[in-house]
Amino acid sequence: MGEPLYELMDMHQAADALDAYLTEREPALQRLRAALAGHGLDPEEMLDGSVYSVSPLWAWINTRATELGVDPHTLTEDPTRPAWPSWARRSRLVDPHPPAATFALVDGFASYLAHVISTAAPQASWRVGEHLISDHPLLNYPVLATEHHQIFLPAIPLYGAYQCAHGRDPMSGTEMLAHTRRTIDAMHGEGPEAEAIEEPMVTVVAELDCFDVGLREDIPAQHPQVVAHLIAELCDRDGVESVHRYGPSALIVNVHDWDELRLKLWCTMWLQRHLPR
Repeated sequence: MGEPLYELMDMHQAADALDAYLTEREPALQRLRAALAGHGLDPEEMLDGSVYSVSPLWAWINTRATELGVDPHTLTEDPTRPAWPSWARRSRLVDPHPPAATFALVDGFASYLAHVISTAAPQASWRVGEHLISDHPLLNYPVLATEHHQIFLPAIPLYGAYQCAHGRDPMSGTEMLAHTRRTIDAMHGEGPEAEAIEEPMVTVVAELDCFDVGLREDIPAQHPQVVAHLIAELCDRDGVESVHRYGPSALIVNVHDWDELRLKLWCTMWLQRHLPR
């Protein structure tokens, strides 16, 4: 589709992608301000810079993303694609996808999150995502990072926007506030996200006609009910024929039209939302 995905970039492409992402931050925030004003809301009140403001702002974006639904075009045929944020064009998305207006809201929200998190954790800086693990989900992505934690800010909001667009249980403002607080703590080297930075939540290996999915060992040990919930929701996704659990942290997933990365990202995003803290 014209631009390489983050996962397929070399170091020079990833550095250029980070520059493009940073160039877009202030315009994205201004578009969010205009969208709020256009719907009769006070941008100064909604975007006051406090951690608590994340909750009502995300609740409003939830409502808009639900109203906007999905775009009638496929990813390859969507005429608005060239105007999407660079991170959306370079991320692995799936159909049916949200429309350009929803991507713009997520983009603005990511810019605002960066402001809130950087204020609370001023040691954070922008970097190209890196990791000892070659297929780590953040490799080559533009991340806000400290020595303790790194995060691609559009990831969780994009997951939430997809939930809204498809009429599924959306992430609440309270959940997004909790996510923001956990991120700030992790930037300071506190909490489970910082402690587990060297080990991903999910690993996926392609086998013949299926995928072997491994969960980080502490997840089933400490939260067995979450794994059962994960399996139930995964079974309900389009194309997933079956999920077989052959060990506490090991699954076999039979699914059509998915690759390792899509399955890994879906499971990772789902766990980041549902794991208790």
